[in-house]
Amino acid sequence: MKSFSHWSFVFMVLGSLLFGINWMIEGYFEVIVIIGLVCFMIGMIFVFCSILKREKGNLKVISLIIFFLVFFYITWFKSFQVLRIVTWLKNSM
Repeated sequence: MKSFSHWSFVFMVLGSLLFGINWMIEGYFEVIVIIGLVCFMIGMIFVFCSILKREKGNLKVISLIIFFLVFFYITWFKSFQVLRIVTWLKNSM
């Protein structure tokens, strides 16, 4: 079974969609970004589980590539979003 690979891909695509929705709408919604970040982290956990279980297929590699590409884009072009998320988390706790 390749269940971890499938779930990692689902969560990576969901996180990408949430970051894309936040980028397309006017303004900034921290909740959308936080949910997208949580989806990415859950997807990364599933990627590592699928790598450790040595599941067959390339879906885990595609999920890993999506993760690195999206976070490269965020840190390179939208670096203040990371600072904004950390500040929002600090103020809300």
